[in-house]
Amino acid sequence: MIRKIKEHNQNIESPSLKIPKASVEDINFILKNLNVNKSPGPDLLPPKLIKSVKDIIDKPLTDVINYMIESCIFPDNAKIAHVTPVFKTDKKDRQEKSFYRPISVIGVFSKIIERYIETKLNKIIEDLLSIFIAAYRKKYSTNHVLIRLIDNWKINLDNNKFVGAVLMDLSKAFDCVPHDLLIAKMHAYGFDMDTLILMFSYLKNRQQGVKVNNVIHSFMSLVSGVPQGSILGPFLFNIFINDIILFFEKSDLYNYADDNTISAFANTINELINILQSESETAISWFQNNEMIVNPEKFQAIIINPKNGTRLPSKFTLRFNEYEIESENSVVLLGVAIDDKLSFESHTQGLIRKAAGQLNYLISKQRCFNDEAKRVLLESFFMANFNNCPLVWMFCSKKLKTKLELLQKRALRFLHNDYESDYEHLLAISKKPTMEVKNYRTLAIEIFKTINDLNPPFMKEIFSRNTNSERNGTTLLVKMQNTKKYGSDTLRALGPKIWNKLPIHRQPILTFSKN
Repeated sequence: MIRKIKEHNQNIESPSLKIPKASVEDINFILKNLNVNKSPGPDLLPPKLIKSVKDIIDKPLTDVINYMIESCIFPDNAKIAHVTPVFKTDKKDRQEKSFYRPISVIGVFSKIIERYIETKLNKIIEDLLSIFIAAYRKKYSTNHVLIRLIDNWKINLDNNKFVGAVLMDLSKAFDCVPHDLLIAKMHAYGFDMDTLILMFSYLKNRQQGVKVNNVIHSFMSLVSGVPQGSILGPFLFNIFINDIILFFEKSDLYNYADDNTISAFANTINELINILQSESETAISWFQNNEMIVNPEKFQAIIINPKNGTRLPSKFTLRFNEYEIESENSVVLLGVAIDDKLSFESHTQGLIRKAAGQLNYLISKQRCFNDEAKRVLLESFFMANFNNCPLVWMFCSKKLKTKLELLQKRALRFLHNDYESDYEHLLAISKKPTMEVKNYRTLAIEIFKTINDLNPPFMKEIFSRNTNSERNGTTLLVKMQNTKKYGSDTLRALGPKIWNKLPIHRQPILTFSKN
C-alpha cells in the first residue's frame, strides 16, 4: 500500500504538506462563522457565547493554536467527545444496537482548532485525492456517484456489453482505521514530520463517553478509528481510503465514504463473472490489509443483460475466497433501488407510496394548518422525497411519470384548497413547473455546473463542450447512440438536446470556463 502510494505520487509535484502558523485574521474569520445553532460539547460552552466575544479571544486563541503547532501536541482537553447514537434511517429495529451510528460531539474550541487545520490543508489534500473519492468534498454528492455509475452502465449496454457490479459491505469503517497505518500513508503522501507528529497526537488517547438520555456513562480511550462528527475525522478517512483506487485494473470503483462498489463490463457472462470475482478478491485483500471489517457474505451483486432490457434467465453465483453470493434482480446503492432493467420502477413506486402516505396524513390534519404552514410542509416534507438523485430515476416509465404528476396535482389542490381547477391553472398560481420540467431544470443546472468546473471532474465525461460549434463553444457535444433505452434515454443524450436548444441569453448567467 505504502509503496503503491509512493509510486503513484513520485511524478507529482506537490507543495510541502505542512500546517502554517495561524494569524489573528484566520482565527477571527473562523469565530465569525461559527454555527450558533450547534449544541455545546463536553466543555458546555455554547457557540453563540464564543462568537459574541470573538474580538476578545481571537488573539489569545491564535497564540494557543500556534503553540500547539510548534510543540506538535494536540491539547488533551480538545480530545474529549460525547458520543450520540444516531439511528440509521434505512433500518427498522430500534432495539438493535448495531443499527445506530456513533456521532461524536466535540467542544467548541476543539472545533475551532480542527477547522483551522482542515482549512489550511484542505486545498493541498484536494489535489492528492482521486477524483473518484466522493464523500466529504465540495462539489461532490451521492447524486454524482450514481450518475457516473448509471451512465457508464448505459454506455456499455448500448455497445452490447454485459454489465455487472458488486456492492461491498463494511462494518464500522470509521472506527477501524489503524492510527499507525494512517500516519504512514500521510508520510507517503508527503506530509512533513511536524504535521505527522501533531496528527498522531490528535488521534491518540482520545476520550469518549456515550450520551443516552442526557447522561454520560464512563469514558473510554479510543485505540483506533477517526471520530465521526468531528471536522478532521472525514478529512482523515478520505486520506486513508484514497489509495484503494490504485488496486483495480479491470473494473471501476464507485466510492462514497464506506460505500464501495466494483463495476465491470464484458462481452460474455462468464468473462464478466471472472472479472467481478477477481476484483472482489482484490478489494477484500485491501480491506483486510487495512484492518477494515469486511462482510463478504453481505455483498450484493447485480448483472445486467444488454438485450433490450430483458432479465437474464437465471441468477449467477459469484465466488471469492471462501464466500459465495448470488446476483440479484435489484440492489440498493446510496438510497436508490437499482433494478437489472434500469427501469427504476421499484424505486419510483416507493417514492410515490411514501409521498402519497405523507400527503394523506397532511390532508387528514389540514384544519391545523394555515396557508403558509401548508406550503412549508409540502416543500420540506412532501416534495423532499423527489429531490434525492432525480436525474438517476427520471427515465422511468410514462405510467410512473403520470402518477408523479397526479400526485403533485393532489398536493397543489391541498395547498390551495382548490378541487375544481385543472392542473395547468394550479401550476400557474403556485408558480411551479411539472415534475418533468423540474427534472429538466435540474439537469440544466448540473450541465451548467459541470462546464463551469463546479461539479466533480468526471462529470465532463458525460457533458462536454462542442468546440467546433458556431456558437463559440456554448453548445454541448451530441454523442452517437445505438439504442433508445441505453442510448437516447440517457443524460449524455438528453442533456445536450435540452442545453443546445436554449438561446444564449436564457442560459445561466455565468460564462463557460475556458480551458
